[in-house]
Amino acid sequence: MTYILAIDTTLGACSAALIKDGNILGHAMEVRARGHVERLLPMVSEICDSSKVDRGSINYIAVTIGPGTFAGARIGLSAAKGMALGLNIPVIPITTLEAIADHYAQDNINFSGNIAVAIDARRGEVYLQSFHIECGAIKSLNESIAVAYDQVESKLYSDVNIIVGSGVALLKRTIKKISFEDGYLHPDAQIFIKLAEGKISNAMMCDNVSPLYLRVPDAVPSKKLDFIAANHD
Repeated sequence: MTYILAIDTTLGACSAALIKDGNILGHAMEVRARGHVERLLPMVSEICDSSKVDRGSINYIAVTIGPGTFAGARIGLSAAKGMALGLNIPVIPITTLEAIADHYAQDNINFSGNIAVAIDARRGEVYLQSFHIECGAIKSLNESIAVAYDQVESKLYSDVNIIVGSGVALLKRTIKKISFEDGYLHPDAQIFIKLAEGKISNAMMCDNVSPLYLRVPDAVPSKKLDFIAANHD
């Protein structure tokens, strides 16, 4: 039996899910602008309790590593590292962009083509990456970058005809020849946990996992965040 726990706090939501041999046992997601650090571990406990699964049975922890908010990426990864160290199990890193691309792919299982994920990065920028989707499977076409709104079109991979993600509302004003799909604002652990299941071969011990930052952080981390990192990194 293989148990995987997935968690995400990278953007404006907090979610967790537990899977056993491909079957979802429990899932929770809350849209929230703050409070991720207080809510995440109780959410994990609630899912394990309702599924009647002891944390010691978990074999892998999948976690989104960014890009996203500086605090959000640190909170999720610090929690994942803390649990992984305590259980002596590996971590499966998932980027926020591929988690959202995979969500679109699962919702459009018969779709074949290239899409881009654009996440609002503030400061007049989006985090951007292009993917090829083929019947539910995703493949990255280029590296993720932080790019100004007015340069997005020039940075898209060829034949991209759909953009998804929280950056959609910002880009609709300047890009006219590409379709946009609303929604897909946050990674959902219930969705990307299946992606993580296919990435077990990429699992690594937590010391080798780092957050994905595409630019200098917007703010200095709080003392509470430093405490978590110091105890779990």
